[in-house]
Amino acid sequence: MTAPQRTVPPAPQPFEPERPPPQDDARARPRRFRWLGWLVLLLVAVGGLAMWRTQGPDAHHAVPPVPAAERPVELSALEVTTVAPRALTETVRLSGSVSPMEQSAVKAEVSARLAEVPVREGQAVRRGEVLARFETVELAARLNEKQANLEGARAQLVLAERTLAKNRTLNRNNIVSDTSLDQAESSFGFQRAQVDALAAQVELARKALRDAVVASPIDGMVATRSVNPGENLAVNAAMFTIVDLSRVEVEATVPAEQVARLAVGQTARLRVEGFGEREFAGRVARINPMARAGSRAIPVYVTVDNGDGALRGGMFASGEVLVAEASGAIAVPPVAIRHDGQGDFVLAVADGRTVRRPVTRVAQWARGDLVQVEGLAPGDRIVTGNLPGLTAGRSVAVAGSATGS
Repeated sequence: MTAPQRTVPPAPQPFEPERPPPQDDARARPRRFRWLGWLVLLLVAVGGLAMWRTQGPDAHHAVPPVPAAERPVELSALEVTTVAPRALTETVRLSGSVSPMEQSAVKAEVSARLAEVPVREGQAVRRGEVLARFETVELAARLNEKQANLEGARAQLVLAERTLAKNRTLNRNNIVSDTSLDQAESSFGFQRAQVDALAAQVELARKALRDAVVASPIDGMVATRSVNPGENLAVNAAMFTIVDLSRVEVEATVPAEQVARLAVGQTARLRVEGFGEREFAGRVARINPMARAGSRAIPVYVTVDNGDGALRGGMFASGEVLVAEASGAIAVPPVAIRHDGQGDFVLAVADGRTVRRPVTRVAQWARGDLVQVEGLAPGDRIVTGNLPGLTAGRSVAVAGSATGS
């Protein structure tokens, strides 16, 4: 009898996840890309709708953007200047104090007692007007004394002259010796000298009597009065100072490096403290040959007509001296002038573009703030702004200009 056979079960296999068939994986991939594309299209549509709402219904009529190379350069009105002829001036500044051109110090010419002083400080006087009077009693007595001495000397001179004439006659007849004749001639000469000396003393006494009346030597005003009636003055004692204000002088100081531009006769315009905007015309009268000690400033003297007497001594004045001028000149700021291999030029604005215009420098004015040039015509519009990147041939638009040129 045959034994039954035992069936052995197969050994367990390791667990593996179930993989989808290859056909299902290939089908799922296109589906994912399709959803991603729809999402992008949806975002583009939403963005376009928002832009349309922002710009309005006429946005589709807007001009397409201009390339950067063709876009006009925006210029402000301050960066463009219209050229026009002008009068150019160059000046040198100065300042100083006002002083009268003519003043006179009146001193006592006699030693006597003051009897009268009819004028006071600040009073206007004319030439020859009485300023003071001295007592004349002593002066008149001295004059009389000198005149009496002169008359006695003249009588002695007549006697000496007669004696000389007689001695000459007797000497020719050999009655008087030559020695006696010489003595007579000597006596005559001495008496004549005495008469001349006494005559001079009489003139001095007469002058002292005339000087007892003190008169103004010039037309002007009494600036100082140093005496009063009753004082006994000595010769050369200070009495008055008379100043003439019809012409005054400004003693100004100018830096040494600027004096070379000044010359006698140049005109000046001065402003004086206390007169506001009023200007006084002057003229350079003198220039000191040396600078003041301890400084590099040289005094310059400017005369000013002061017929109305408005200016007074001691006032402070400042102004300018005209050293050069030009009429009908064309000048531009230094920043407007450019330079290249062909020379100096400026950029003019014409027909909406920049144009190279060659220029020639003539002179500098306003302490270097303006340069006078040749090569431009009145009405030319040039670029005066500091724009180093702007070149010729560029399209430009000027703010506030309807044509953009």
